[in-house]
Amino acid sequence: MKDRQLPVVALTVLAAGLGAATMVAGLAMISGAQIGFLLSEGRNSTLASLIGVAELAVGVSTLVLAFGFWLQRSWAWGLGIAVFGLSVVVDVISLAAGVASLASTVFLAAVPVLVLWYLYQPRVKTLYGR
Repeated sequence: MKDRQLPVVALTVLAAGLGAATMVAGLAMISGAQIGFLLSEGRNSTLASLIGVAELAVGVSTLVLAFGFWLQRSWAWGLGIAVFGLSVVVDVISLAAGVASLASTVFLAAVPVLVLWYLYQPRVKTLYGR
C-alpha cells in the first residue's frame, strides 16, 4: 500500500466532495427543468436541462478523478486540469443563464479554482509525475 501524502488525500477528498455536490446540483437542475417544462416555461427549462446534464457529467468525471487521485495515477493530473477547468466554465454559464444562484456558483466555482492552483504546485505535480 502506498504511503498517502497530504496532497493526495486532500485532492481525493476535494474531488469526491465536489463530484458529489456537482452531481446533486445537476440532478436538481434537471428535476427543476422538468417541473418548469410542465409549467410551460419551455426555453428556460430546456437550457436548465442542458446545463444540468453538463453538471451531471462534470460530477461523474470528478468522481472518476477522485479515484485517480487516490491511486496517484499519472493521468489524474491532466484529467484534473480538464475537469476542474470545465467545472468552472459550466458554473459560470449556469449563472449567466440564470439557472443557478450566485451562492451555489461561488461555492461550486471557488473550489475548482483553488484545486487548479493547487495542482500546479511543484510538490503536487511531482506526485503525479509532472
